[in-house]
Amino acid sequence: MNDFDYDLFDDMEEVSSMYDDTYMPGANLWYEEEDMDEGVKVSELVELCIEPTVRDGFGHVGKLLLWCFLFRASTQLVTIPMLVCHIVSSGTGLLILHHFFRSTMYYIVGFAVGAYLCLFLVSHLLKKHRGPIMGLASVAFLIICELCFVNSTEWHKIRGAQMLVAMKVISVAFDTDFGALQCLPSPAEFIGYVLCVGTCVFGPWVPYRDYISIFNKPLWNMRWLWRILTSVLLGFLFLTVSTCWIHWLIPDGAWRWWVAYRDALSFRSSHYFVSFLSEASALMSGFGHHEDEPWSLSVTRPQFIEIPRSLVQVVVYWNVPMHNWLKNYVFRTTKPLGSFAAILSTYAISSLLHGLNFQLAAVLLSLGAYTYVEYVLRQKLATVFGACIQVRPCRRECSHRNKEKHLTVVLGNMGLGLVAMFHLSYLGVMFDMSPKLQDEGYNYAHTLAKWSVLSYASHWVALGTYIFYLLV
Repeated sequence: MNDFDYDLFDDMEEVSSMYDDTYMPGANLWYEEEDMDEGVKVSELVELCIEPTVRDGFGHVGKLLLWCFLFRASTQLVTIPMLVCHIVSSGTGLLILHHFFRSTMYYIVGFAVGAYLCLFLVSHLLKKHRGPIMGLASVAFLIICELCFVNSTEWHKIRGAQMLVAMKVISVAFDTDFGALQCLPSPAEFIGYVLCVGTCVFGPWVPYRDYISIFNKPLWNMRWLWRILTSVLLGFLFLTVSTCWIHWLIPDGAWRWWVAYRDALSFRSSHYFVSFLSEASALMSGFGHHEDEPWSLSVTRPQFIEIPRSLVQVVVYWNVPMHNWLKNYVFRTTKPLGSFAAILSTYAISSLLHGLNFQLAAVLLSLGAYTYVEYVLRQKLATVFGACIQVRPCRRECSHRNKEKHLTVVLGNMGLGLVAMFHLSYLGVMFDMSPKLQDEGYNYAHTLAKWSVLSYASHWVALGTYIFYLLV
């Protein structure tokens, strides 16, 4: 994935895409606590957890990838009218939405149709401000549905898909305002894009121009198949880590910080599973082909999250497409109001897109404070000591006298990286595998209870870090 050039605050803004809701086959705990106390053999782990988890997962993933392949084969192997391509895209998307969500899919479809009607009216009546208006309308729709029309269990299942629709609608509206789109897409084009089978369930978000480009000179080669295969294998590897291996390695009776790390890693691994699955479905549908870098689509980079240089690096690589969406359509559009307003808007929009969720808001506010403190501290340390210790690696021609390979710089970056890992364990500890919470989502009591067990240590460390920054 290409590196990004940022303004002063750009490295911190997109932390709001950190935590999202994921569907995960076999998410409920597979063991009884007394079984773990007695010890479980690897053969039993494979039989009781890994095999059924992988089998259940492939039952869903196989159908999704099959429909993605049928969509690509029917629209990109032969030349057919574009109208037919969009109809096939939305038709296969509806089929896969019904497979995963059953009757609740009608809320997703209704949102897509209603959003286009609203966008059409705004375009013809006002001919400007499409992006902000559609952003407000989308958020209002999501909140009203969550509060008034859909029960918590059902809403928790479709929240991610609804968020994807909102992101696509808002991006089309802003692109029309910016002139990136010369005119509003037709109803068939719009519905084909929003309900495309490769991105409508697990994502990722892709811009409208990328959807249109998959029908232009499609490429079929072995690298395409290899990327799909590796994405699926990596996804299921992390699925087994999340649901099986990590709970086997670190039982409930372990030291509380080991348990905190386990729960956080379990959640992160479930996110990697969904991210790699979304990567595979998008690639299978033809997304990700660029002439300069074929099949370069990347949704997440676990290596930069599990062994981070900084929290800023974590939030960039947690969900790269959503990071780009927030940067382009939220942060940059609100930057004229000031950096603080842009940061606040980014957090607010991301939180609202994810739903009315205290746990998410608490994580985002904490993470926002952490990344700000980390950013300003490392900027000051880099200036005072002339060291390559900023949140992102320096370029080769940087002016610092102490380069990346200098022993003290290496030790400093390692120490700050360990602090980032500590914060990640603390922030992710409330995302446990309780069956009820997996079905209905997380509440404020659960979040505060989890953090109180750890004595709010991460928040105290962040406060101490900020005081140290002031004293340097």
